[in-house]
Amino acid sequence: MNDLVVILTMVISAIIGAFGAILLKKAAPELKLKIRSLLNPKLIFGLGLYFIAVLVFIWLLKTVNLSILYPMTSLTYIATIALSVWLLNEKMNKYKWLSITIIIIGNILINIRL
Repeated sequence: MNDLVVILTMVISAIIGAFGAILLKKAAPELKLKIRSLLNPKLIFGLGLYFIAVLVFIWLLKTVNLSILYPMTSLTYIATIALSVWLLNEKMNKYKWLSITIIIIGNILINIRL
């Protein structure tokens, strides 16, 4: 599979997974220890997005080495931070920026073909 296709697909999967996390965060305050809580639309949609991200990951596993693909799941951290700032009004600090930079550098280094 073309490297660019793998990277773009993994980025899309990361964004889908990050939206799933945002929806789960929004659903969490509404959840109680009742069966009815499981019918919360945010919870259901968030879990559905996670499931789609997992299916995309499994599809990629058919053609990409796990040692390359699995570290790329860290792109979900970047997408989650970005969406948290945008949709949940969470604040960034220098440690979060440093962490994002390290994740990006790590992904670049892992994916360099020697």
